[in-house]
Amino acid sequence: MILATLLLIASTDGVQSNATLAMVEPDPKAMTQRQIREHNAKVPRGHPFYIKCQKSEEIGSLVKRLYSCRTNRQWREAEDKGNQDVRDTADKMASKAWDTSSQ
Repeated sequence: MILATLLLIASTDGVQSNATLAMVEPDPKAMTQRQIREHNAKVPRGHPFYIKCQKSEEIGSLVKRLYSCRTNRQWREAEDKGNQDVRDTADKMASKAWDTSSQ
């Protein structure tokens, strides 16, 4: 609803405003660290399109690091999916469990 309203306003003005640019979700995997910093300078930390990068160590290397950059919305979706997968697995395991204490 908000995006449609902003696009309507931008199309009537004939100029694309900063508000519509902020509504387009970036692709952090295709961006350089410099582009990510420039994007994040325009967006508040709590915004769904703010990009966070997580650093992890590469297995087998003492110095090399891997970076995983995603928007807040993408991190939240990944966390929700992981939590749901764990719940589904636990439910499947619980339905197959037996009570052997009464035998």
